[in-house]
Amino acid sequence: MLSTRKTPVLITRRQPGDQHRTRRSLGAARQVLAKFAAAAATTMAVLAALLVGGSSAALAAGGHFVPGATEASWDGVVATVSFREVDVEVEGGVTTISVKVTADVNVVCTQGESTLNIRRSATALDVTDYSISDDGAVAGTARLPLEVRGLLVPGYSCVTRHLSVTAVLEDFWTGATLVHRA
Repeated sequence: MLSTRKTPVLITRRQPGDQHRTRRSLGAARQVLAKFAAAAATTMAVLAALLVGGSSAALAAGGHFVPGATEASWDGVVATVSFREVDVEVEGGVTTISVKVTADVNVVCTQGESTLNIRRSATALDVTDYSISDDGAVAGTARLPLEVRGLLVPGYSCVTRHLSVTAVLEDFWTGATLVHRA
């Protein structure tokens, strides 16, 4: 007796290079997974080391940035951030500070009766070790190359209407953070 039930059937035809392509894509997937696993293992090892041997972080609990001693500027090419951190007690006399600077720029460009309002921003990051003075202070100046693209339009006259510079400071060992807007 014949069955009238529909049964899906997948019919494929392999081309000579198909098997090789499958192996290559599986190999690429394995490489991605291996890199992910290695990154996860490294991250876990660093976190474990900080938790188990975190004596430096425990000693540095009082470290903090001085807001009044922080300045941030941008000259169109280089962002400069000056800062001071006090009450730093880290073994080894050196601490690691991350400085992230963002420049937000608003320009108005005109050509005859045509007007363009353009807002652009760019961010730069620097992570550096700084020496701790005998009195537990860290004074530093970070200079970061920072280019904001798209502010000039050929054939238009452009004028900067607003510029803001934001610096985010973080000491990896003390946990101190500061956001400074200029």
